[in-house]
Amino acid sequence: MTGLTLPPPGPLSDPSTAVFECASELDRHAAPDTIAAIDRLFASEPRKLVVDLRQVESFDSAGIGALVQAMRHGRERGVEVKLRGMSKSMVDFFSLVRVGSLTEPGERRSIDLDPVTRIGAATLPLLEMMADIGRMTAGAARSIFLDPFRGRMLRFDRTVRELDQAANGALPIVLLIAFLLGLILAMQAWVQLRLWGAEIFMADMVGVSVMTEIGPLMTAIVLAARSGSSNAAQLGSMVVGEEIDALRQMGVDPIRFLVAPKVVALGIAVVGLGVVFDLVAMGGGLLFGFGVADIEPYAYVAQTRTALHFADFAVALAKSLVFGLCIGVVGCGLGLRVKGGSEGVGRATTNSVVLSIFLIIIIDAIFVTGQRMLLS
Repeated sequence: MTGLTLPPPGPLSDPSTAVFECASELDRHAAPDTIAAIDRLFASEPRKLVVDLRQVESFDSAGIGALVQAMRHGRERGVEVKLRGMSKSMVDFFSLVRVGSLTEPGERRSIDLDPVTRIGAATLPLLEMMADIGRMTAGAARSIFLDPFRGRMLRFDRTVRELDQAANGALPIVLLIAFLLGLILAMQAWVQLRLWGAEIFMADMVGVSVMTEIGPLMTAIVLAARSGSSNAAQLGSMVVGEEIDALRQMGVDPIRFLVAPKVVALGIAVVGLGVVFDLVAMGGGLLFGFGVADIEPYAYVAQTRTALHFADFAVALAKSLVFGLCIGVVGCGLGLRVKGGSEGVGRATTNSVVLSIFLIIIIDAIFVTGQRMLLS
């Protein structure tokens, strides 16, 4: 049990000082009674309170919290609270935290930033991120295009492994999306074209839209959501686990060892899956044309070949390659700059998908603008 005692008599005794003796147990069961007893003692308005802990044999965090609460109440009332007779285990426990930070009220300062400062605070992290990604892009380009001429070849085995994870892993979802989109596009075109008896031109609309726009875009978005985020999470976890620092200490360049194979694999994967997407989507349109619009397969294929040109196919391949490289660079770049533990890994994973899709749209707009300007 806790109790209240007067200070021991003697020349050092001070009538304005009260002493509170804690019982042998200072745990979560005794904490409420301890706080209540000390609060009652504060009612006598002492100038100083000494909490005697010499009898305490066992304690837990709740009991220590009761002492901190008592110190906070004493500070609010202007009473100096001192702890006396702490055991070594209690001293070790208190050494983990600064008690003053728990008892002192936090300062609340409202900083009124001017608009220019606020804009700078929001823009500077974005610029730093783009600078980090730019430096990593330069390092990856050097590892892919220049290092082979210096006798440092790209790791073929790791590139094949990354390609297998990116392409084969995304193949089922790409096939499903391509087939369904081919059916949907054919259905939408047929609804309008049959009014003028021009159902055959359904092949033109499906073929051109899929090859020039929908195929590369959808394939890149799928891989950005799947492989780009996976790369960011993997490299971010390696940064948190200090594995990247370990590679540097061993003299291994993380860019050449980890990033370059991932970037090359994603570039090849988007190109290959883009071609598969085009063929499957056109097959879906052909199936709808034959089953619903009564268009002969040979006529449908012939009309598709008439509508498409080699330039469209070449631009689609180039676009897909750039999309894939962009996804690889963004995912790896954000993964290597992770900060803040597991929360930073999740943030980098999300940002990699958002930024990749945004850049894919921008790059596609640049391709379309350049293609139309050259053809017009």
